[in-house]
Amino acid sequence: MNRSLKGICFTVAGGCCWGMSGVMGKYLFDAKDLTATWLVTVRLLGAGICLLLLMYQRKGNSIFRVWKRKDSAVNQLIFGMIGMAMCQMTYFLAIQESNPGTATVIQYSAPILIMVFFVLVEKRFPKKEEVLVLAAVIVGIFLLATHGSIKNLVITNAALFWGLLSAFAFAVYNVQPKKLLDEFGTLETTGWGMFVGGVLVTPFTKVWSVPGHWDIMTVAMTIGVVFLGTIVAFSCYLHGISMLGPVQGSMLGCVEPLVATILSATVLGQAFGMIDVVGILCIVGAVTALTVLDA
Repeated sequence: MNRSLKGICFTVAGGCCWGMSGVMGKYLFDAKDLTATWLVTVRLLGAGICLLLLMYQRKGNSIFRVWKRKDSAVNQLIFGMIGMAMCQMTYFLAIQESNPGTATVIQYSAPILIMVFFVLVEKRFPKKEEVLVLAAVIVGIFLLATHGSIKNLVITNAALFWGLLSAFAFAVYNVQPKKLLDEFGTLETTGWGMFVGGVLVTPFTKVWSVPGHWDIMTVAMTIGVVFLGTIVAFSCYLHGISMLGPVQGSMLGCVEPLVATILSATVLGQAFGMIDVVGILCIVGAVTALTVLDA
């Protein structure tokens, strides 16, 4: 299997795991009264500690080398704060306020932010195709948020705010850690990012105050969010974009909104009207088109 095909497989697998974890999270919020802030903190700390222990077993004290240089330490802190903690917290808050399908689709407008970023860095005017893609994403978000009427917001202000903020954080997550991934590897970078992010948000989320109703399903779904939706998903996805690059990798990860939307409808019983479907297709179609253009 060549490098490009491996990258595609890892990226798609990561996206599928994310889609499933969003549905697990929504179940925990609605059925078990857990909160997004508590769940994300546990997710970050639990997965971060597991990955770092695994890497320590493999590499020993060398896992601490990222903190021995100012540039790599600063990059790791930024990745932990924005690429991990902010990305996950805003995403799950958007799910809590709406549903996994809508939250995930809005987050996946991130590739457009990446495109705009590179246009500005390269100091060039956007291509006609890029403008059309950007317009399609804007239309898609407008349809999801308003169902076509500027006077009618069909999702809450909070859901739209957290969704758009998660798109920004996800864009940072795709672009910012490239040097860290190249030098220190996927699992080490991911482990430190999660652990640092979890430690930074703990004083604000008060993880020691456990919410919700706990039974076997609560435990199982929480483990699923931590293991499948975090350790497996982030590791596969970051490994994939290290092979493919941030733009193409983020586009292939668009399998996540499809999985999240399908599971939201079939498992959680979330209703999606025709105009929602049109909005989703606008966004997913636009970022897919951008992948083809950049290929």
